[in-house]
Amino acid sequence: MNDAPEGLTPALRSSKLWRRLLAGFAVALALAFSAYLLISASRVNAVALVSVWFLAVLPAFLSALICYIGDPRRTRGAGFYWAVPAVLVGLVDLGSVIVLREGVVCLLMLSPIWLAGGWIGAFVLRSQRKRKINPNVFRSTLLGLPLVLGGAESQMHVAPEEITLTRSVVVQASPAEIWPYAVSNAHIDKAEGLWTFSQDIVGLPRPRATVMHGSGVGAVRTAYWGDHISFDEIITQWQPGQRLAWSFSFPNDSLQTYSDKHISPDGPFLKIDTGDYSLQPLGPDKTLLTLRTRYIARTHVNAYAAIWGEILLGDIETNVLAVVKHRAERAHARDFPVSARS
Repeated sequence: MNDAPEGLTPALRSSKLWRRLLAGFAVALALAFSAYLLISASRVNAVALVSVWFLAVLPAFLSALICYIGDPRRTRGAGFYWAVPAVLVGLVDLGSVIVLREGVVCLLMLSPIWLAGGWIGAFVLRSQRKRKINPNVFRSTLLGLPLVLGGAESQMHVAPEEITLTRSVVVQASPAEIWPYAVSNAHIDKAEGLWTFSQDIVGLPRPRATVMHGSGVGAVRTAYWGDHISFDEIITQWQPGQRLAWSFSFPNDSLQTYSDKHISPDGPFLKIDTGDYSLQPLGPDKTLLTLRTRYIARTHVNAYAAIWGEILLGDIETNVLAVVKHRAERAHARDFPVSARS
């Protein structure tokens, strides 16, 4: 059975569908960037950029809208509904880089959940259109539901959650030999450390130096990453050869400026709080070195954000431990050559 209007040739019908599809994408992109600009312009509502509404409901709605406009007679196959969210996310990423100058970290975190949300929206729409629903009710629901969900989420309490990231490495050196390199490291070469996804693919800066000002509790260690980033670590525990702990302080916005402008390390929905090294002897000239970083997240998507924290911050911890391990083992080998130990 042909659902096309009588007298409309296949070529004209195809052309009309393509125009509708392009119009659907244009409307969706205009809505997406309008929502982004409105949220970004409001300091109070900046947390909405890490809300369920922005990360899941919005892409679901936009994908459903495009599919509704681009498939008015429900004649397109499942491949169309798989493709629309993928194209939408690609266009949003492209526009974000070219127009909004977004960083890689933002797009990396945004794209998977937007894609998943888009597919859910597209296929929920496809399934519901097969049911006999009043067209006016259907359209009103499609347009009104995102507003209702956004309003409901804005009224929900967000409880802070403390998350601890932990990485460990076995170092062939004593705690006393490791301690100086746990305290500070000058002139870290780009070649030092390990290959990591976050720093070699995503492009997060590598540590360049850590400089300790003073010693003991209350001393301040300044960390330098890449060419532009610096922040302070205020020492709260100082137990040579055993434990070094600190609280983070961000006296400038360099970390936010050169990593992701939406994610402040000391903001309303993320606070990188404390860190520590612990050194546990495992035997003669063998030590378990553990690095912990604690941060407080306060969003409705803490579980999703924690996955990326485990990947990105976890890679940074792994690389820092690799630098300390390499330097301590090199110093141990220099001070105690094989001939002296045999």
